[in-house]
Amino acid sequence: MSELNVKSERADLRCGLMVTTSVLALTGFIGMRDAKADEDADHSVVWIELGMQVERNDAAQALFAPPFFSHAQPDDLKAMMGAQAQPKYSIGGESKITFVPENTNWVFSVASLYGRSNSATHLHHETPGLPQEYFTLGGNPFLHYSPAARVFGDGQGASSSTHWIADFRAGKDFGLGMFGHDSNSVISAGVRFAQFTAKTDLTLHARPREHVTHKYSPGAYSVSTVARHTYTATLHASRETHAIGPSLSWDAAAPVAGSDNGMAVLFDWGVNGAILFGRQRVRAQHQTSGRYIKGLASGNLVSHYPTTPQAPVHADRSRTVTIPNFGGFAGLTFKYADAKLALGYRADFFFNAMDEGNDTRKSSTLGFYGPFATISFGFGG
Repeated sequence: MSELNVKSERADLRCGLMVTTSVLALTGFIGMRDAKADEDADHSVVWIELGMQVERNDAAQALFAPPFFSHAQPDDLKAMMGAQAQPKYSIGGESKITFVPENTNWVFSVASLYGRSNSATHLHHETPGLPQEYFTLGGNPFLHYSPAARVFGDGQGASSSTHWIADFRAGKDFGLGMFGHDSNSVISAGVRFAQFTAKTDLTLHARPREHVTHKYSPGAYSVSTVARHTYTATLHASRETHAIGPSLSWDAAAPVAGSDNGMAVLFDWGVNGAILFGRQRVRAQHQTSGRYIKGLASGNLVSHYPTTPQAPVHADRSRTVTIPNFGGFAGLTFKYADAKLALGYRADFFFNAMDEGNDTRKSSTLGFYGPFATISFGFGG
């Protein structure tokens, strides 16, 4: 119950910050006099930006490999390993408020980006019964063994992850005078906050190849026996990282086309870097159990034995970490009066960001990269 309360509080925190940001934007808008579009949209005092992005996620979670993997067939292993694949893409939204005081080159901004991904996978592979085996007795072939059950591997997995990044920046526009009045070059310093979460639920079932033993003496036939194991393994894991630290960025824009009616096309680019200090935490539990059946090779099973189940393995570890962060973007902005439409491609990498291990720590880099689109409106001035 305490874990649910913590998650609820964090969700409330995110919602509260987003609501606060929106209220500040609306308050600034309402508090201004009715704005009339100026011939030079750069004179707007406040810019409100909203957008969305689709990002490729790079993360390498440790493979959950129960002991019975060593007995499974290759195609059955593929099914159980494939079910552990993490979501490859996330989708989310972003918002930003920029304040540019009149008659100064200063630029202040607050930005938030949120992404989420989910996946559910069920893979099953079943091997047809093995061919009948014969042995020769007195020159005549005799049926030795015909499998009574098929070999299979089955994996069911569900994964989800989120990332939330917030930036608070103060910068100065040093300009790119050679490119005209629409150009800018803003160098900023500030604070970046990042939160990453991931959750995995996995269930694996397997029946490896049966083990056959037989005894016979010359001139006599003795019925062989077969031993068959069926296994089940489960994994439940949750991971999270929270970190905050100083950041630096450079954002620039240069016009590439324009028209007499005030329409302009700009090429935008930027780079950013930060050093974040925070904490990683992992809570994981997994267990393996099975059943052992032994009987006559003819298929008349006579004995059932539950295997000794593996005791549940619990992992609950926390660690203080330092996370270097580097990123950048490039794109085009279509600008008219006090409105902008931006299309581009962005990448952000957080090194040492997550603990992806199960029983032991495994440091992993998180990478998010993909296209984005934003729309901005300027007010005041």
